[in-house]
Amino acid sequence: MTVEELAGHSHVRLLAGLGAGGHLVYETVLTRTIEPDLHLVLGTPAFVEGIAAGDRIRVHAGGSFEVVQRGGNICLLVVPAEPPGADDLAPLRDTFDDLGGIVELPPDRRFIVITVPAAAGFDTVEAAINEWTVPRGHHWEYSNVYDPDGNPLNWWD
Repeated sequence: MTVEELAGHSHVRLLAGLGAGGHLVYETVLTRTIEPDLHLVLGTPAFVEGIAAGDRIRVHAGGSFEVVQRGGNICLLVVPAEPPGADDLAPLRDTFDDLGGIVELPPDRRFIVITVPAAAGFDTVEAAINEWTVPRGHHWEYSNVYDPDGNPLNWWD
């Protein structure tokens, strides 16, 4: 991300779902404000489902939101069986760099967020992620491809 893209950035608190004990869980997401309630997502969230970097969202009271315009990126969430080492991450980063994507994770490495253009193709993306996760026993899932009932959103068509 360039300095110009980060200029004027802000953060919005979005509803991620229900946590243990039925408590609401929120995630703070890096955005750029376009209008008071309209934001460009700059950083793909890990736990808020349905959006990725590049999307424009309208934020409502309580942290709910609607996608106004898709940015064309797929979000993958990887939950490693155990935190990967830096050397183990290199092939994953190289693969997704080649696809125009980015691999991000927090310092404790308990999850991995991958943002990749849908133009890379679902077959290519799935082959790339499976090549890295399957031998390691890691779980992965799409974060912005299916609705809560498991139906494809088809925004990439």
